[in-house]
Amino acid sequence: MRWIPLVPLLLVLGCPFGQTPEEPGSPVGTFVAQGVMVVQSCGAAIPATDPLDLRFDLRSESNGRAYFKEPGGLTFPGIEKKDGEYTFEVSQSWTVIEPDPQSGYSGCAVTQRDTSAFVVEIAEVQTDGDAGVDSEPAGADAGVAPTAMTLSGSQITEINPVAGSDCTPAVTEGGPFLSLPCRVEYVLTGTGLGPE
Repeated sequence: MRWIPLVPLLLVLGCPFGQTPEEPGSPVGTFVAQGVMVVQSCGAAIPATDPLDLRFDLRSESNGRAYFKEPGGLTFPGIEKKDGEYTFEVSQSWTVIEPDPQSGYSGCAVTQRDTSAFVVEIAEVQTDGDAGVDSEPAGADAGVAPTAMTLSGSQITEINPVAGSDCTPAVTEGGPFLSLPCRVEYVLTGTGLGPE
C-alpha cells in the first residue's frame, strides 16, 4: 500500500486570499489568542499542538466581509455575521492513499474543513475606587488609547472521506488516522487592542 506523505496542514484557515497592495477593510484590532484542545479524534495525521497559539490582525468591511491576517503572512477572507461575531471557513480535499487500478482499490481521499468562529467584545474596566462598577471601555476618550477587547470562540477541523473512497487502510495497518471521520477542536480565548 503506497501512502501519500502528509503535509502539515494549517489548522487555522488553510488557503490564502489574493493579496492586494492595500489591505482590505478597516482595522478591528490586533489579537493574541490561545486554544485549549478539547477534542482530538484524528490521531497523528493532523499535527495538532496543545495549546494552540494565535497572533493575528482582524479587519472588516461594512458589507459583512472580514479578513484575518497572520503577522507578516497571508490574509484570509471570512464574514462578520453581526457586530463582533466572525466566522472563517476553508475546505480542501487531499489524497491519503493513491488508487491501485491493478487490485481495484479505489484509494482514500478526504475533505478537510477548518472553521474558526469567535466573538469580539469591548473589554469593560473598573474606575479607581469603584470596585464592581463597570466604566467606559478602555480607549473611549477620543482615541487617547487603543480599545481593549476580548475574544472567545472555537477552532474546529473536520475530516471526512470523499464519496467512493475506501479509507479503511488509513485507520488500520498502521495508518495515520485514529478514526475517520474525525475532528480536532479547540476552545479559543484571547485579548486584543483596537486601532488608536
